[in-house]
Amino acid sequence: MTKNTFRQIQKNKINQFTTHQYKKDFLVFKEIFKILKSLKTCKNILIYIPLKHEVDIYKFRRFFAKKYQIFVPFMQDKSLKVVKLRLTLEKKSFGVYEPKNSFLQSHIDVAIVPVLGVDKNFKRIGHGKGFYDRFFANLTHDKPKIIFTQIINGKSEEKLCQKHDIKGDFYINFYKKYFRKVSKNDRNYSRINSRFYRRRDWIYSR
Repeated sequence: MTKNTFRQIQKNKINQFTTHQYKKDFLVFKEIFKILKSLKTCKNILIYIPLKHEVDIYKFRRFFAKKYQIFVPFMQDKSLKVVKLRLTLEKKSFGVYEPKNSFLQSHIDVAIVPVLGVDKNFKRIGHGKGFYDRFFANLTHDKPKIIFTQIINGKSEEKLCQKHDIKGDFYINFYKKYFRKVSKNDRNYSRINSRFYRRRDWIYSR
């Protein structure tokens, strides 16, 4: 199977998904918040303003804002930059809502990113525009921890992505929760990894 074929299959499944409930969004938000609390040095997080069939964590932004500085993506040419979340929002290309542009430079500790699916190597399959791939490739600071979200379970057991596609650390959907093995050299994150490994409700993925 190719990445494009898998992408189309996922889109068809998502278009048939009709029961998008507040309770399910809240369950994903709750798991994300647990991960954030485990990362003791986390201060700045990147969230997204959802499209119709994406997990709506934006509605919980006030809970995030109690502990973290919140940033969102801003489309710029063929890539993204991060801007601080400020109201009001304007509808831009591809039906995406964004705040006004700003020039604040900031180090992102955790990025929460929507997906259409995840391949065998925990790499992201998105809409094929490459915005997130170029954004993470151009970061000048250490790569943030990445949490993928989705309303359906879209974990493939095939290798579908290329070298430039971004790799996540966690993948959470309405039905299952996955975490990726990390290097033993990362002591802080290995402790977190071990804790999730002991929990039966999380699925380990290499």
